[in-house]
Amino acid sequence: MAHQQNTKSYDLVFCVIFPEYNFLIWVIYVTRFIFVRHGQSPGNLEAKFYGHTDKGLTDLGKKQAELTAKFLKDYKIDAAYSSDLGRAFETGLEIAKLHKNLKVIPEKGLREVNSGKWENLEFAKIGEMYAEDYKVWMNDLWNACPTGGESVKQMCKRVTETIWRIAKENDGKTVLITTHATPIRVLNCEWSNVPYENLNKVPWVKNASVSVVDYDVDNSKTNIVVLGDASFHGEFATELPTNI
Repeated sequence: MAHQQNTKSYDLVFCVIFPEYNFLIWVIYVTRFIFVRHGQSPGNLEAKFYGHTDKGLTDLGKKQAELTAKFLKDYKIDAAYSSDLGRAFETGLEIAKLHKNLKVIPEKGLREVNSGKWENLEFAKIGEMYAEDYKVWMNDLWNACPTGGESVKQMCKRVTETIWRIAKENDGKTVLITTHATPIRVLNCEWSNVPYENLNKVPWVKNASVSVVDYDVDNSKTNIVVLGDASFHGEFATELPTNI
């Protein structure tokens, strides 16, 4: 069996040769996703919890988005979807600038977790004001729920269903997704075959980092190509602090 990958359309082509019948070719289409976490936001800079808090990018965040756009400029991107929150949507727009006629479609299903009473609070204050819930977040993220907000399990269901729907709607295409840290973290469990109960062991990805993952819709399988790459940011790279 010979296997060849088409790097432009990212279709997987399998060819089985039967001497008595010449040969038979099967084509298996996958949706290739390019997941990008948003660039630095004011919440990142100020160590605050931005769930559905809707603000844009910092100057550094805009620089990171520009660097990611340049990194992806030679990729063939057929469609683009983004969380409708400003920090993610701005990141998607920056990337789309370098791709002719690429429109970014806002998608609420790609939002960060709704953090309820934690919204726009400093991480240190969350630990003081909502100690029990914050302890669960830090030690048992899969079973965590920000006080008065959306549980991680609820967010996971929302994001996962959204991604598989987009995959089915764009079978055989390459799709840009700009979203947030927690959605990418829970998705990584599925990609890496890590039990959700071990979510705390899955690292956060850096701001404006790139993860490339193939989704085989017919067989409900995923395959990681690139995970959390921000090496092209150099001195401009940023990541979440350890107390979140």
